[in-house]
Amino acid sequence: MIPILSQLLCDNESLFEYERYWGTSRQVSIGQVQRRLIALERQNAPLKHDSYYEGLAKNALAAYRDLPDLIGGIPYDLAKEYLISVNHELYVKADRFTEWMELIKQFPPLLLISAFFADKFTSALQKDRRKMMEFANCFLKQFKHTVQLLPYIPAFNYIMEKEGGLNDLHLHLNGTTETDVLWNLLLRSPYKMAKDYQDAYESKAAVRKLSEQIISDFTPLRLYERMKQAADLRGRLITQIAISNGLIKEEEIIKGEKDYSSPVRLRNLWGDFGGMSETGMMIDELLFCLCVMSEIRNYHDTKVAGMFHHYLLIKGMVHRFVVMQRLQVGFPQFQLLTENSFRWHIEEFYEKRFLQLAGCNFCTKLALIEGRFSPKNSSVENSLLVSRIRRGFEEAKRKSEFLKDTDLRLIAHFIKRPEKTFEKKFNIRSRFLRKELKRKAIALAVFLKESPDNKQYVVGVDAAASEFDAGPEVFAQTYRFLRNQGVKHFTFHAGEDFSHLVSGLRTIVEAVIFLDLWPGDRLGHCTAIGISPDLWIRRIGKICYLPQGEWLDDLVFVWKLIRESKHEGLQHLVLPLESEIAEYSYKVYGTYYLPYLLSKAWEYRQYDPFLLLEKADMRYDSWYSNYSYEQYNDIQTEFGKSGIKPIIEAYHASTNGQKYLGDTVNSRKNYDEVIEIETDKLFSSDALGIIQLLILEYLARKEIVIEALPTSNLCISHYQHLKEYHLEKWLEVDQEKILLPSVVLGSDDPGIFMTNIYNEYALAYMHLETCNCSASRKMEKILNLHSNSNIYKFYKDDKR
Repeated sequence: MIPILSQLLCDNESLFEYERYWGTSRQVSIGQVQRRLIALERQNAPLKHDSYYEGLAKNALAAYRDLPDLIGGIPYDLAKEYLISVNHELYVKADRFTEWMELIKQFPPLLLISAFFADKFTSALQKDRRKMMEFANCFLKQFKHTVQLLPYIPAFNYIMEKEGGLNDLHLHLNGTTETDVLWNLLLRSPYKMAKDYQDAYESKAAVRKLSEQIISDFTPLRLYERMKQAADLRGRLITQIAISNGLIKEEEIIKGEKDYSSPVRLRNLWGDFGGMSETGMMIDELLFCLCVMSEIRNYHDTKVAGMFHHYLLIKGMVHRFVVMQRLQVGFPQFQLLTENSFRWHIEEFYEKRFLQLAGCNFCTKLALIEGRFSPKNSSVENSLLVSRIRRGFEEAKRKSEFLKDTDLRLIAHFIKRPEKTFEKKFNIRSRFLRKELKRKAIALAVFLKESPDNKQYVVGVDAAASEFDAGPEVFAQTYRFLRNQGVKHFTFHAGEDFSHLVSGLRTIVEAVIFLDLWPGDRLGHCTAIGISPDLWIRRIGKICYLPQGEWLDDLVFVWKLIRESKHEGLQHLVLPLESEIAEYSYKVYGTYYLPYLLSKAWEYRQYDPFLLLEKADMRYDSWYSNYSYEQYNDIQTEFGKSGIKPIIEAYHASTNGQKYLGDTVNSRKNYDEVIEIETDKLFSSDALGIIQLLILEYLARKEIVIEALPTSNLCISHYQHLKEYHLEKWLEVDQEKILLPSVVLGSDDPGIFMTNIYNEYALAYMHLETCNCSASRKMEKILNLHSNSNIYKFYKDDKR
């Protein structure tokens, strides 16, 4: 990615200065902007010598003599660096694609796309409506619904088109909308957007945390004021363009009284471009940017450049609120973006999202969308939501030829959430979340039974959100109940983010055991069994922090794995593990439990603690219909006789503590106490690598499929370069004779990660290129991934 230039829209200081100068004739100077861009670049590597940045600035910024040069030149130079036009279709140069994916985290791509066409857009076009329409139809129609560009890889593009459409097997419908789609709604409905943001801002600390990271002193009122200013700037710029092209006369403008924010679309000047503006607001925005850049080129007007710069800085700020940035690492940072309200209003409806996913290119044709939605508290609410999704999909199909043969299936994904402080004062971990899941699962089951037509669409169940908030055990009874109710397909987000690598590995195995996953079921992400242990240790540093109870669980998990696998490369860990287990058993539970008892207690987490500890009467509760009375008796008998009951009771105890041998032991507080450990304590990178391979083989033997999500994994985990990604490790481990599970691809949250399923396949293709795969071998592996998606997609009925 080109240094300094990519920082243009991240310049908060210049935004503040424009706001201070609002209503005056003062302008931000070129020197001020250049100085701030250097300061922003320095934040990426603050330990580099200042002479590097001074030299970099002279090299990168020397061509821009004044503000019109800078504001018109940077987008143009970036566009020419990264983009290429082939047969009137715009692509990203293949060798710059990974850089492009980084760039558009900071730059909404629409600006760069418009800059690419600046040479073709002459002032004469603006005086002739017919020529304007011809230009839009010739060059811009591919951007009617999306500005996501594809890399130009002819052989790859040919194969993808020949395959007749890709399957996106992991896509969250909320979080799909692109910034450039969202921007137009913000301009038109600033009060609605600000009101939604106020509701989120006042109720969620995560929303306030994100705003403090992005820009200082940001409030719902400041959002409203900035969006009103952006609309006003757009109106002023369009008016200036109209005057320059003789479309209106300057004396017709009553200075000081004109409401510039009302003509926010170009149709006021040139009419509706064959219906394109009404259903393709992004073409309207592309033409607006082209008109402004043409104005800057032709007249070199500092005032116009300043207004456009101010407008773009507001848009850049919005972009950072809805797209995960390079300096945000880890799932908690991703989750901040899902909590804010910017997408709430536009994502009440689904048509635009499906049109965006379809694109306007035969390479992006979709055979199948497996869309995730969050189930509601009642069957009526579920029916309304699913009907709204289906209606949006059918409306989109009528409007796009690229959706003509696309199939839609829906996955109900339950949400993990952390326990609140007051909830921990009750026995049973995640007590309130478990009850919420029960309510929602029963509502979903009733909905599926009462709506056989909708049942054809809802084909599976998932659980998403942060693994730090709730583990697989919390969802165990939900999954068993729904399988008993006729749901045939299940997946689960596991091993995506973790405090210690072993914690992520344990979560993956817990998902298989506790959720009773069957052959053909899937797991999302599973980064823990992919990432290089050496890389993880380097990136996390010498010290990591985690609750000491989780560390005890990790130790017990590895001890059990070694005993069962009998792998020679791990036997040296048995004695150190047993010593460490004894130490942390005492620290957490107040007594020295043997490893095999702790292991047995860990396995018992798959059973509903209400059954074990509160003697819920399963005979009169359909929630437990997956158990026969004999099975229930066997579980209870084993629970009472095996010696694990005190461990389970202590594990699920409240923060009020419990009596043990006359003393009060607060095992819950002890479990949650965060400790500092050496990252490679006990587990070397070699040992971690062996554990990864054992779990890969375990998944393969269970026929559990991994959902790989390249862009999402690269953003959230510890990777800095595509070459570091782990996909090739899952597709072929030449040096190890082990079974490997099948892998499929998905796009996760296309709007938040600025991607689509085609670009996920393209990234996989380029990743294999960094691993020195031959052209034929790369294509073979890509086609295998596509074949897997056809085999392991969730069917409407069980055909396998």
